[in-house]
Amino acid sequence: MNINNGADDAGNGSGVTPADDTRAPGSISDMNGGEKSPAVENVASRSGSGPSGAASAVKEDFGENGKPKFDIGLSNFFNLKTGEVNVKSLDPCEIDDYLRGIYFLCGRLRELFSNSKKYSFQVPLEDAFDTKADFGMFLDKLLFFFDALKCKFAMQSKGINPTSLSIDPTESGFPHLTDLWNLKNDIAQAESQLAAIPPVSEIVSKAVDSMFQGEFPVREQLLYARQKYFSFLKGKDFVSDFGFERPVLLGGNDSEKLVKLNFYGFDELLNIFHFYSTLVTLSKASFDYISPTLPGGENYFATIRTYYKKDLFQLANCLDSVDPKIHPKVIIKHTIGPYYSKKTINEQPIQNLLDMQSGDDPFVFKFKISGTLSVKTLKENSLVKKFVNSLFGYANSQEVFAEKFVYDYMLVPFKVKQYLKSVDETGKPCKVFGLLDGGDIIE
Repeated sequence: MNINNGADDAGNGSGVTPADDTRAPGSISDMNGGEKSPAVENVASRSGSGPSGAASAVKEDFGENGKPKFDIGLSNFFNLKTGEVNVKSLDPCEIDDYLRGIYFLCGRLRELFSNSKKYSFQVPLEDAFDTKADFGMFLDKLLFFFDALKCKFAMQSKGINPTSLSIDPTESGFPHLTDLWNLKNDIAQAESQLAAIPPVSEIVSKAVDSMFQGEFPVREQLLYARQKYFSFLKGKDFVSDFGFERPVLLGGNDSEKLVKLNFYGFDELLNIFHFYSTLVTLSKASFDYISPTLPGGENYFATIRTYYKKDLFQLANCLDSVDPKIHPKVIIKHTIGPYYSKKTINEQPIQNLLDMQSGDDPFVFKFKISGTLSVKTLKENSLVKKFVNSLFGYANSQEVFAEKFVYDYMLVPFKVKQYLKSVDETGKPCKVFGLLDGGDIIE
């Protein structure tokens, strides 16, 4: 199947219209020290705001011949610098096809969750705790992230960014953590960058003047692209390396409340996103402890951030012990990916599935839903132990969690679905959805 077909319509649930002509220089993280540092010095920090600052910024960014000047550091070469094998820097000519493909498939995943009945798709425990809408909103943010990468890298062949888009070719096939950090930094700097760039009218006027002089306006073209890119980012809500939503009160009584918590995180070891929906019970007086902006909530979410990448059973027991008044009852985890293609390093079973596909863009896209739930609450009966526990801040009850459940899913071309039927490439049970050339999903 050719994933170019229907790509422009993928993920329309996000309400985003891609702006393919908006790009900007990126920033890069020091992977050794873990600190985020710009790869290219910010225009605003060099020059300040205002017309004079913009002019000096332009002068620094472009040489006498009008071509962009960028200091390209060794961070371009992650494989050489850190010894990592799970980083691949894409050639400029590869970026557009890669982003079109992953955007299309995540858009199809959004469609699957939005119209689950149409495709006989049922999320585990959805009769008691339906997470489809929450996960769908997260997918909207993820699609917006890919839109931003399109805006940033579409002019990469002209050298507008000091580093190319990097992906994890061994574990996930998704963009590397570095590009997520870069985008986070760009969003934070969008306002100051826009203040340092000349207005569009001035850029267009100078471009016209250059053309009348028989020169191609490269300098103005790149300035315009940068201006459009930061305008696209300004004030937008994109995915980050970790995020959460406001707790939602679902019900309760005088003694306890039932609250829904949604959060997500990026696993930097696998370069893959996990989205979590949880149900917790808490005493009536302790709602502040799961409000991220309040002191108690900061501690609770700091614990989540520390443990969300661990095993679900370990995460559940950890959250059960953070505060004696808060007890998780259900945790459902959505994992997006891996995304296998010609740009990834594939094991032979996956490679066999790619080889049987015709066209220029073979793919195998996976996602997973797993979870655990409390099956019993053990309560302390001894009055003495209850007093001691209350005195030292320990819980008088403990949740007993069932073994986690795991459901695997695949999105593949219809031809591959016919071959796999209801198993994955290794013969393990798996729900397989086929995609027709136009993007229609076949259950």
